[in-house]
Amino acid sequence: MKQESGDTPMAAFIPGKRKYLFCFDEIGMSLLEKIMADIRAKDIPFEIFHFSHQESALPAWLSSQKMGCYLYIAVSRKYLYQIMCLAEAAGFSEEEVQLIGYGDKEIHLFCCRCHSITELAAAANKHAEQLCSCCGLLLTVSSHYSPLRNAYLGYPAII
Repeated sequence: MKQESGDTPMAAFIPGKRKYLFCFDEIGMSLLEKIMADIRAKDIPFEIFHFSHQESALPAWLSSQKMGCYLYIAVSRKYLYQIMCLAEAAGFSEEEVQLIGYGDKEIHLFCCRCHSITELAAAANKHAEQLCSCCGLLLTVSSHYSPLRNAYLGYPAII
């Protein structure tokens, strides 16, 4: 799944799809306005889903879509991974989804001892040593990222 990086996320139009799907929250809608206007002008089929963090209808909406759809997800980074997992469970592949996240980016650290996840603020030095929030082990943040855990792997720090 394609994800924008940087401070100002921008969505890119992917031509040639049967139908376009837009899942967004209040701020995310403004990030997709240009693409939605282009699709309306070209009279291409589309559907929208306004996401709220307590939404329970999203899995059913994603599962009801047919092959050939392209999904844009524009939400706070806090919910981006959760919605990405729902899209994958509904059968969307990486090539059929574009992720546009905004807001503070958190770094997740996976502890090699207790297997817990520690959330680090984006401002934290990713390469500095960090304490596991569960077992207290001093960890070195590696460059190894686990998509399964949505976290960087933390190894015991050498003192």
